[in-house]
Amino acid sequence: MKKNFFGKLFRHVLVLSIVLLCIYFFANSSFFEIDKIYYSGLDQVTVAEMQELSSIETGSNIFKINTRLHSKDFARHPMVKQVEIIRHYPRQIEVEITERVTWAIIPCQEQYLFIDEEGVCINQTIILKQLDYPIITLDVLPQRIYLGQALQTEGIETIRQIWDQLSISARGNISDFHYSSQQQEVIIYTNRGTEVKFGNLERIQDKAAFLTQLIKIEDDLQKEGREALQYVDLRFAGTPVIKMSE
Repeated sequence: MKKNFFGKLFRHVLVLSIVLLCIYFFANSSFFEIDKIYYSGLDQVTVAEMQELSSIETGSNIFKINTRLHSKDFARHPMVKQVEIIRHYPRQIEVEITERVTWAIIPCQEQYLFIDEEGVCINQTIILKQLDYPIITLDVLPQRIYLGQALQTEGIETIRQIWDQLSISARGNISDFHYSSQQQEVIIYTNRGTEVKFGNLERIQDKAAFLTQLIKIEDDLQKEGREALQYVDLRFAGTPVIKMSE
């Protein structure tokens, strides 16, 4: 009985070993050598730029590609937000790129910085031709700013959350945002020059709703020929504090 048992066990182990050996040689054969690498999701970034960063080579075995490690190569590009490397068996690799998109503009010295919603600088320009994005000023900026650098992430995130709560009309009435890192508070300036001391994110929905009402207040004051608003303070609970220009 024992002899038959060990005999069957030996045959099973032998068959399994042969199968695994065949799988190993097949997986490492030229059948799985990469012959095509292509990129998807590109808009502003070019294929040539991605190829320059890539360390994936045709002829490599598709199973031996370290997707996590190679993703870091592509992520070095300042416009790249996320990378996913997808194996298409038996011989193709897709590099799926999610690009960073301009969300706001930061004036800095004699130039303008384009940042995404995470505060990452993705472009710079001396001449600003379009104002389709929120304008943000920061009280503290590094002396040297390079592409891919994150700027005042806490302040940018605060302003982004405020922006998301604003109505379309309120957004159109805003000239710019200012973030004070020392007070960790936001000040908003309207197109008519009213200073809105927004503060932090407390009661954000109520404050955002008031900014829509503020448009009518400014319109009514202008129609009546009355003094313009100097500032509105929303930092404290209760009725907003309003000060007229002297």
